[in-house]
Amino acid sequence: MTGKIYGNTSSIRKNLLEYLDGFIGNTYSPGEFLPAEIREALVLATSSAGVEFAALLDRKNRVEAICAGNTESVNLEGLLDMRRGEKRLSGIRLWHTHPNGASSPSEVDIGSLKSLRLDACGVIGVNTEEERATGISVTVLRRDTEGLLNEYETYGPYPVWRAGDFNEIFEELVRTDAEAGELETETLREDAEKAIVCGVILPQDEKRFTNETALAELKELARTAGAEVVAEFVQKRPSHDARFYIGKGLTKDISMKAQALGATLLITDDEISAGTVRNLEDATGLRVVDRTTLILDIFASRAKSREGRLQVEMAQQKYRLTRLTGKGVALSRLGGGIGTRGPGESKLTADRNYIKRRISYLEDELKKVSAVRDTLRKERKKNEIPQVAVVGYTNAGKSSLLNALCNGDVLAENKLFATLDPSVRRLVTDDNKDLLIIDTVGFIRKLPHDLVEAFKSTLEELKYADLLLHVVDGSNPDAANQIDVVEEIIEQLGAGSKPCYTVVNKIDLLAADELAADNTGPIDHAAYYVSCATGKGIDQLKEAVVSFFSAAEIPFSLKIPYSDGKTLSYLHDKGTVGSENYSEDGVKVKGKIDTKFWKNDFEKYEVKDETD
Repeated sequence: MTGKIYGNTSSIRKNLLEYLDGFIGNTYSPGEFLPAEIREALVLATSSAGVEFAALLDRKNRVEAICAGNTESVNLEGLLDMRRGEKRLSGIRLWHTHPNGASSPSEVDIGSLKSLRLDACGVIGVNTEEERATGISVTVLRRDTEGLLNEYETYGPYPVWRAGDFNEIFEELVRTDAEAGELETETLREDAEKAIVCGVILPQDEKRFTNETALAELKELARTAGAEVVAEFVQKRPSHDARFYIGKGLTKDISMKAQALGATLLITDDEISAGTVRNLEDATGLRVVDRTTLILDIFASRAKSREGRLQVEMAQQKYRLTRLTGKGVALSRLGGGIGTRGPGESKLTADRNYIKRRISYLEDELKKVSAVRDTLRKERKKNEIPQVAVVGYTNAGKSSLLNALCNGDVLAENKLFATLDPSVRRLVTDDNKDLLIIDTVGFIRKLPHDLVEAFKSTLEELKYADLLLHVVDGSNPDAANQIDVVEEIIEQLGAGSKPCYTVVNKIDLLAADELAADNTGPIDHAAYYVSCATGKGIDQLKEAVVSFFSAAEIPFSLKIPYSDGKTLSYLHDKGTVGSENYSEDGVKVKGKIDTKFWKNDFEKYEVKDETD
């Protein structure tokens, strides 16, 4: 036994404990109040052992712990070392089973909910003979007139297929907890998890990175995910070690350092196989997370819209599918009829089939979302509204630029991947024309392929934009490499030939504007140096964007008869009318219009003699 399953486990089979142990530390179905994988695992465990099982999940849907027995038999108070107070929740919700099939909360459940300030206490009734859930319910705390969490409310029991109804409860409790002002929704522990980061510098990377700079970005990713980096290890190697990713000697050094610093987490700077993860965990005694898992975890915590959550879960499920490992036929179940008897389907196969079904469902849902996005794009094209897409490395200041250009209110934080859900804002020019500025998700080095694929419908905004604004953090010493990463991804998305302006941001953090060029290197596109924080250079950039779309405009001076009111309306709609003078035989109009909207039959109305 691993010792990670809490409660009385003496009568529970070892292979069942090992199966449950595989869930701890992993994240499942972000945004879902009750992940289907967790529900199925708890039902299977309860049916096999005949006792209650509970899973504790944080708000990212990471499994913090699994317990055997009811909440009276497990010291959850010691297990949940969370920040709590009279007006704040623990950030943890408890899902547990009732082997007798009852799906309503007991007095013990309500007591645990109150004493531990749980986000929620969910109950899954289980028919152990048929190995299925009979119903589910959720109880959450409510605030009294003084704002204290002394009240509670129960939803259900509901049939299992209504599990999605609880998602709104999840979103509401996170929102109201944040409004209490005493608990940040993403920082659930008083002390961040202590992590060690490690990486390998290969020969082709030696010119780009030094031992001091190689892990700078990984450390920032770890901080964004809520970890405290207490040590870092970099090793130059001709290739990654097949067994440990890093060398065996460095693995021992990390193990010793972890014990001295009290670290519990090891983060690698590259994606590594499931086997390598196991080898590192066995050798160091630490929980191991690779770069891809870390990025997916951050995306899961950042996604707010339904589309964003679907895209993130799609990437997570595809990633999990390639990394499934099992215990042979240890958890195989017998078939239920003639021709089906025998060891049956292994748990590994069942998990793989479940993930494939889930991926198929997510693909269908994303197709629906993509269809809606296509409809919006067609509407914009029909209305001929110019579109500008803001792209760039994560945390370069894309959302801040959008706010500066459009006086917007898009969330802008000094964190990686603060924006996952694309935002669209309207920029109204001085001549009363509309431009649409579209914010997009930030890019990063070694961005997981599955993540790019999942966000394809969102990133396709680049292909349909008339102009790209490539935002660069001019204060970042690694800006030149970041530019290369972004341009490579833009090329992969089929938008490499789009007109592009480079916007070097954060020049207020530099000693002098010209220093930005030292970081960014030569820039092929037109470059504008700005500070979204101070507003410096924003007006010049805005003028350049407006000029880009007005460059194709031609002036006109027409006298339109009153009988042709349709042409006058067309000019107002597609062009910019500067003046109108009414006479007995018609209306003399002056203005500008894009060449693509000019019609040859307008020439009959042209006024060539200005004295006319």
